[in-house]
Amino acid sequence: MRRLGLIISVAVLAALYVSIATLTAGAQTTESKPQLSVSQGTATGANPSERRAAARDMAEEEKLPDYSQVVDNTHSSRFDAPGWKRGGSDVWAHGGNYVSARASTSDARFKLRTPTDGDYALYAWWPARKDNSSAARFGVETARGTKWIEANQIRDGGTWVKLGIYEMKAGDRYVVRVSPGRGSGEVIADAVALVRGAASPPPGDLAPAEGSAGSGKNVYGASNNNSERRDIVRYGRTHIGTPYYHSPPDACWAYEKEDCSCFTKLVYSQFGTELADNPKEQYWEGNRKWIAQADLKRGDLVFFKEKGPYNGITHVAMYSGNGYVLHASSYYAKVIESEMRYIEGYSGARRVRHLP
Repeated sequence: MRRLGLIISVAVLAALYVSIATLTAGAQTTESKPQLSVSQGTATGANPSERRAAARDMAEEEKLPDYSQVVDNTHSSRFDAPGWKRGGSDVWAHGGNYVSARASTSDARFKLRTPTDGDYALYAWWPARKDNSSAARFGVETARGTKWIEANQIRDGGTWVKLGIYEMKAGDRYVVRVSPGRGSGEVIADAVALVRGAASPPPGDLAPAEGSAGSGKNVYGASNNNSERRDIVRYGRTHIGTPYYHSPPDACWAYEKEDCSCFTKLVYSQFGTELADNPKEQYWEGNRKWIAQADLKRGDLVFFKEKGPYNGITHVAMYSGNGYVLHASSYYAKVIESEMRYIEGYSGARRVRHLP
């Protein structure tokens, strides 16, 4: 009996030892896993089913061949602007010229071809001038009717400015209208670009050689600093579609693996500014100027506290104009250009000091 009790005791001790060893191994395994931050670049108001639907849409779009179309005001068969003033020229205009109008003029129209049903990103181009309208209206024919949005043409011009992503039906028709809005000043109709999919960059720029004096009314002029802002956004857009990987533990590899701070670090390194691969460190680094949200310019760094205002910085993006930011987002699983207002926890913005 004593021997049986001894055997049982040994068995119990052995089982206990195995259990402890298993628990310890499990604890070690858990501790060795990388502790990732919250989902960077979240979208507010989306429920799980909407997120799954968005992921399916993006997967379907990625299977389609790339497609983009640019229509300039010089395309006589695809641009119509009865009563608009023609012959405007500017160094920051698409192709060097544009048409303009003030209140009570009929709409200018751009005819675009949409080869398939689906989501299309729409971009517009205008030269930013002080006497432009601050509330130009763009009407977009979508699958659910015409949607109107306003754009401030005093700023953010001289390159492709994102107006939004819209569900459209296949066809070839006048898709975009430009109309004088509530603001004073001239409304500009210059060029529009349509790109299939939500994760594709706009087509290449087509502006005159920089360095000319232009019309003398440019907000940006042709200074090296403002040209650099344009180039920063243009280069940042070449990263659109790069897969999202959190670094660390993953490496920061251009066009292969990027998270939010890796993306901004890579972009700015091309322009002589070194940034840490960490959103918190980028937020606190010296040689930066604090910027109010109303004063954002293209290329400014924008920071978010997605865990709440009393927690740390979790996400950094780069302002690209018209309320949009370029950023590497785990929500979209790639680098994308999306509306800043849908990212949770805006905390502040900073500007590299050598930019005006």
